[in-house]
Amino acid sequence: MNARARENDVMTGSATSASERKFDLVKTYRPIASELEATTETLREALRRSDPAFEQYLNYSFELGGKRLRPALLLLSGKAWGAIERRHFLCAAALEMIHTGSLVHDDVLDGARFRRQLETMNAKWDSKRAVLVGDILITLALDMICDCDDSVVFREISAKCRATVEGELFQTDSSGDFELTVDDYRRVVLGKTASLIECSTFLGGYLSGARGDDLDGFASFGRSIGVAFQIVDDVLDLVGDEEKTGKTLGSDLANKKATLPVIYYLQSASASNVENFLARVERGVRPEERAEIAAILRESGAVDAAFAEASRLVDDALTTLATLERRAKELGRASSPDAFESLGAVARFVVGRDR
Repeated sequence: MNARARENDVMTGSATSASERKFDLVKTYRPIASELEATTETLREALRRSDPAFEQYLNYSFELGGKRLRPALLLLSGKAWGAIERRHFLCAAALEMIHTGSLVHDDVLDGARFRRQLETMNAKWDSKRAVLVGDILITLALDMICDCDDSVVFREISAKCRATVEGELFQTDSSGDFELTVDDYRRVVLGKTASLIECSTFLGGYLSGARGDDLDGFASFGRSIGVAFQIVDDVLDLVGDEEKTGKTLGSDLANKKATLPVIYYLQSASASNVENFLARVERGVRPEERAEIAAILRESGAVDAAFAEASRLVDDALTTLATLERRAKELGRASSPDAFESLGAVARFVVGRDR
């Protein structure tokens, strides 16, 4: 692959894995194909603002990205409600920058060695460079947000970035606390993952003219699938296949994080089983023990219960989406039925993935 083709794959996410082809990105993103290309060019322009000496780090960081879910949700939400304009591209690119920066930081915090079959930045170089590259990406995003010249955009992205960091900090402070409740877990997830996804659908609708209850609907849709996405992610960290997910698994137990399936297990298991489970976690779950832990969680019903909660949230999101589509027709919006269909496909993918 030549350098130009590789750069295009890095920025567009077109170097898809088998899991992405199963999801059928091309079909799902077809209603916004040209808009994603425009977003990619916006990303390239932003990267050109940085010192060329850092190019290798910045380009590599985008290889670690995934399905470009946040920019796609923003653009699909915008097209579902009306016309797409330049600010959509700026916000979509900025949110992808922020998300990528947060992934780089997360890998440092978790001590992860692999993401999407590639070495993490902290593994390939070191944690110092990884943290600084994440910081550069976020500052580049700030430039694009300023170009929007819209106080609502400023406040929304600022609030959701703060929520993301607060969610991560709350989870870090809660490390080793296995008395966390489901509400505590939801507080973490609403911040660390759902906030930027909610921001994507909110801004997509807002920039296309959605207001009031309709705008609340776009936010609700993103919030629901964001929480569901993290629940599934946490389940896969415990019972998933590293070869399929393409990233380091077992980091949640290694870092003593009480995620939803673990909380469900601890609420339902006998006192002796709880004591044994916590003793194993406290002394450290070795990689070779992960399959045994996974079996315990499956047999207890905790995994099914977590998936059921994620499915319920996606059902809520689909109900909200149907209301938004009906409203768009009632208001005579210049909306795209294909965009609504793709938003539904993304929501269903969240609970159907194994990676």
